[in-house]
Amino acid sequence: MLNSDQPLLAVPPKRNWAGGLVAFIAVSIGGGFGINAILNPPLASGSADGTTTTQTVTGDAITYRYGEVQLEITATDGQIESINEVVATATDGYDAVFPVLNAAALKAQSADFGNASGATFSTNAYQEALASALSKLQ
Repeated sequence: MLNSDQPLLAVPPKRNWAGGLVAFIAVSIGGGFGINAILNPPLASGSADGTTTTQTVTGDAITYRYGEVQLEITATDGQIESINEVVATATDGYDAVFPVLNAAALKAQSADFGNASGATFSTNAYQEALASALSKLQ
């Protein structure tokens, strides 16, 4: 016979998984920043004699599916100060993405930044043009 004081099924105790999830996410994000700092060290600033060097260079023109991109960059001691589109053409309104890409490149300080959704070809051409210009810095 069953005793009415005993439950029919044993119910496992409830676990607080939310705290563990928050800790996991925090460690993952922190680890990402740590790895980024290792893989992308800050650029050296200034020269040995304390002077600064500013250069303006123009990269190669990159022809792609929707147009052409050629960029001119000005950098001081390796830090990108400005990016100007010498040529930045795209059909079907895709040229509207170039100011967004310019801002992303300045923030990233490199050609390694994310893709603009819906403008993959323009993004890739912009990144290639920027990499070309960066390669010309002394």
